[in-house]
Amino acid sequence: MANPDHLNVIERKLIDKLRTGTYKTNTGTANAWTSGNVKVFGNFPDTEHAKYPCIIVQHVANGLETQFFGQRIDTNEIGELYGVGYDIYVAVDSDSAFTVNGTVYKGRRLHNYLMLNAANVIMDTDFSGTDTEIVERHYSGFREVQFDPKTEIFFATCSMIVVFKNNRPT
Repeated sequence: MANPDHLNVIERKLIDKLRTGTYKTNTGTANAWTSGNVKVFGNFPDTEHAKYPCIIVQHVANGLETQFFGQRIDTNEIGELYGVGYDIYVAVDSDSAFTVNGTVYKGRRLHNYLMLNAANVIMDTDFSGTDTEIVERHYSGFREVQFDPKTEIFFATCSMIVVFKNNRPT
């Protein structure tokens, strides 16, 4: 059996989860937004194709996290722990708005809402149903929270590293 395409599986799950805007709560699940309210891009869109509010998922790094002595994951498998890193951007323009619990959110209020709920979605992303065994994940939180007065766009960046077991077929 060939190795699953771990990098693409992880990225696809993350993007799909962000598109739905759902995450688990103490009482079930919540929808921060519905599909279509927030545009999710797998890379930076051309200026003419950008739509707001949006989330951009950018694959920025990957490589060995831990290589075991003799390259053995266990007695029957050869491989290593491999990590993949993403920068995730949230952007809201001056025209962006949608309703949350009967209140219209726009501008900075919408941007703050999207940052918090994007973090909820990111940390809740479930990789079950795949052949990719996630060992750990690290989320850095949003930084560079800014407003660009020329473009009238609020934006912020967070980072996430996902570590998975990369077992090689024998």
